Amino acid sequence: MAFHGVVLALALIQTGPGLAAIRPSGPDVLPHQFSLIRGLRELPDGRVLVSDWIEEVVAVADFRSATVHPLGRKGSGPLEYRLPGTLLPLPGDSTLLLDEGNGRFAVIGPDLRIARSWSNNRPGAGHSIYPRAVDRQGRIYFTIPRWADRTPPGGDSASVARWTPEGDRVERLVTILGSAPRKNSRVPGHPNIMFSPQDGWQADADGRIAVVRSDRYRIESRAPDGRVTSGPATPHTPLRTTRRDRTDFVARFLNSSAISGRGEGASGLGQLPAAMKSREAIERMVETQEFAPVRPAFTDRGPWLGPDGVLWVERSVPSGAAALYDRFDRNGVRRAPLTLTAGRRLIAVGARGIYVAAVDADGIETLERYAVPRP
Repeated sequence: MAFHGVVLALALIQTGPGLAAIRPSGPDVLPHQFSLIRGLRELPDGRVLVSDWIEEVVAVADFRSATVHPLGRKGSGPLEYRLPGTLLPLPGDSTLLLDEGNGRFAVIGPDLRIARSWSNNRPGAGHSIYPRAVDRQGRIYFTIPRWADRTPPGGDSASVARWTPEGDRVERLVTILGSAPRKNSRVPGHPNIMFSPQDGWQADADGRIAVVRSDRYRIESRAPDGRVTSGPATPHTPLRTTRRDRTDFVARFLNSSAISGRGEGASGLGQLPAAMKSREAIERMVETQEFAPVRPAFTDRGPWLGPDGVLWVERSVPSGAAALYDRFDRNGVRRAPLTLTAGRRLIAVGARGIYVAAVDADGIETLERYAVPRP
């Protein structure tokens, strides 16, 4: 009860007066251990496709029968994959899989077999396509990184673009603020300033793009015909970046990658020596990275668009606190936010529920499904 009171108090501070956070009901729990759930796609019959990036497995999971069955296999052949990531619905009940390890897309057919694959690196583009959404016409929505995009002004700008594979046509649709590049490029490390403000976005099957603007924390919506509307500013309490925020970020990065020592390391990246994951090593890395002094209103994870058009945005909270999500309707007006029990993160929002990864003390994940809260 005491812990719940702390979480509730935090939620009230973060969400503002009159919008107390709610908790989802449930959950349904899938009794299977994952190492790092990277993608999830809800199938029409209620089953889900799940990708485990570290174990390098794509599987079909059924909450009703509590079963998990791998599909395809690990490798570089035409019907294989490595480091499987994002899973997105395609027309005709097919699924698009981002095969990160092989640098390509794979199409999983309605029969749950890999039908074909092709490179996600467009010739002459200088960058790979990392898909975030697919519309009903099969067009893929992605971000052109700032270093590869010469169209928008400003060094921190990037473009939300739409790629039509047939004909290889790319259209720039929205300019967004990207993460700020670090100032000291001579020191090895992450190329960006951690926790610097940046815009988030997501697209739906109709081609509507919802942008979470870091400026005044508001939702901007681009309709399929190009019309742009903006919701009201969302009040929030800024959080100063603490030492624990920095340390937790570095530790999470080291323990959630293919070189972490978990999984089989079959990607060829090797295993990270234990000495490089020690507390002393983490502290040294913290000193060499660049972090913004104040954290933005929302994180760089997501956002997520549900089938009902509600946009889910993960808020910045103190390290170790329960995850908190704001929910916005199509007009950019915030509904009652939602908080999860500590140690959980949102994976996907579907018609049958919200899908959450529950992480234990050893970093092992299980998949949970909660009822979608209404309103």
